[in-house]
Amino acid sequence: MTLVAQVVLVLAAMLLCALGLVRVLDARTQERLAAHQTQDADLWARMLTARMETHQRLLTAIAEGMHTSLLDNPAVLDALMQQDGSMLRIFDSLHVALPAGGLTHHGAVGAVTEIDSQGLDGLRRTISEGKPFVTHVPVLDDSQHLQVLLSVPMRREDGQVSGALAAIVKLPLAALMPDTAAPLPNVQYMLIGNDGLVLAHSDAMQRGKNLNDLALGHEKAWLALSNPSAANADTQQWGHFLVSRVGLPLPQWQVVIWRDTSADLLVDQGLPVRVWAALGAAAALLSLLATALLWGWLAPWPGRGGGAQPAAHGQEAAAQEVQKTQAALDYAQRLSLQAGAMAMFEAVPSAMLLEHEGRITLATPQVAVMLGYFGVETAQPTMEQLFDSQAALEVVRHTLVDLGSFEGAVQLRKKDGDVVLVDALAWIPSQLSSATVWRLQLPWRLRSSLPLPDNESAWRDDLTGMPNRDAFMWELQSWVTDSLHSENTGHHLSIGMPTQGCLLFADLDHLGMMNATTSRDMGNKMLRHVGRLIASYTQPVGNVARLGGDEFAVLLPGISLAHAQGVGQALCDAVWRWQPSWGGERHWVSISVGIVAMDALRHTPQQAVRAADMACYEAKRRGRCQVAVGQIAVQPSLET
Repeated sequence: MTLVAQVVLVLAAMLLCALGLVRVLDARTQERLAAHQTQDADLWARMLTARMETHQRLLTAIAEGMHTSLLDNPAVLDALMQQDGSMLRIFDSLHVALPAGGLTHHGAVGAVTEIDSQGLDGLRRTISEGKPFVTHVPVLDDSQHLQVLLSVPMRREDGQVSGALAAIVKLPLAALMPDTAAPLPNVQYMLIGNDGLVLAHSDAMQRGKNLNDLALGHEKAWLALSNPSAANADTQQWGHFLVSRVGLPLPQWQVVIWRDTSADLLVDQGLPVRVWAALGAAAALLSLLATALLWGWLAPWPGRGGGAQPAAHGQEAAAQEVQKTQAALDYAQRLSLQAGAMAMFEAVPSAMLLEHEGRITLATPQVAVMLGYFGVETAQPTMEQLFDSQAALEVVRHTLVDLGSFEGAVQLRKKDGDVVLVDALAWIPSQLSSATVWRLQLPWRLRSSLPLPDNESAWRDDLTGMPNRDAFMWELQSWVTDSLHSENTGHHLSIGMPTQGCLLFADLDHLGMMNATTSRDMGNKMLRHVGRLIASYTQPVGNVARLGGDEFAVLLPGISLAHAQGVGQALCDAVWRWQPSWGGERHWVSISVGIVAMDALRHTPQQAVRAADMACYEAKRRGRCQVAVGQIAVQPSLET
């Protein structure tokens, strides 16, 4: 009977293990599907935003190019729009609204679409508030397109709104759906209007319905989708269902992806046969092992020492458990100390690192910027790997032992293999004798640039407090002057001012749209925060300035092109991780970065800034939130 009970217990344990394994695998499957679905929703929303933004920019350009005198001559305005190659080849129809209430329609014969009450209300809002407006135009007899009304303000030379220009855009439904919108029975892609109407759906039969008609047993949860959603995709789990949604800034629509994960979960399908076979084999082995242990405990083995020996084994096991618990507590305490130290390091935007028992345990982001160690995949280097000479490292360690601190110039090896001369200050903290704190600084950063002429306050940006465009161009010219001085006096480049480096040009993405959807005050806050973020990251190696609008520039002397690309990507990632809140909703912010390699002896500041600006424009053209590399076109006179 004992053997039978033992087998039953083992089988029960096997079933519990199988249930636990199923739950763990299903949880991981849900996480993986949710991550992919969140990414698909974000990409789809960006694609739609880019399409709407393109049409809106084109309409804005047309409105800016129309003289206000044409508003008093509808016949001349219509003739202008009807001519060959006119604007009606781009939009299906155009409409001009005046503040007094007048409204004119322009389009090909039979192609003018009337504006409903919601569209007229949008035109009035555009005239009164001076902001763009986008809304859906319902057309019952067109099942292949989604018609959208866009309106932008028309302004006089003094900036006053003189009217509104609206356009009807006919968007093919097939082009609005993402490439991944395959006709799968367990996945649905839908575009929801601000009133809960289904504007587009991967299943054409569902278009035009309301959210109430798609409840699928989750009425209250579906009703929440009619409220404005965040700018980043939010994936929720409703039982077996995964629902991701993300809002478009203009218009106030929502992208929704719905997935039924029942076919992907093992709790409904059961474990595969090979898994059951493995569990059966494990159960058999466990049964044999338990039988052997039970038989060995009951059998009168010769030489057994009664109960004293098991008691000794029990005490030894208890001691081991106490040691494991103490080790876990010590590890948790070390993590807490590291978190506190990192918080203090981040408060000081300088290149500092903490070495503990021969390994680098903490480092500020500025260390990665200075030495080129970027990305989570990069292993944390040791001090032996950073120092170019092991003999020099031994000298520093002996000085630390004798005096408790070290101050002097050392040569460190960057991630790309280059060697850089660094002024290092190292000391041993009094509370932790096994650790060493390092502060690193480039020697030429201590050199002062040419003093700014006249009033220094005129060289500061009023919004961010950073140097402005004139100050940055003066800093570039100062670098050129110092480089020429180092070249003429024969100083070694590692000691004097480097003659080669890179210029980084950053531009905030979608700032105009953020100002329109939130407020200009929110846009100014974003500019100030992004400026501080760029300055804190690049302070150890370069000088940053706000050139105007949403443009920033950073001079990086002595930095290679590959190193500068790492700095630019780190800045893109840092800005993307920052998600400001406005009106209770989170917004994603990104920057585009252009980089050019610059030689102070061959390139002028104007050439470098122009080339970096063009590289930044190329990064925006590729899709924004990325880094593009450009090249400075050298004039023939500079090459001779």
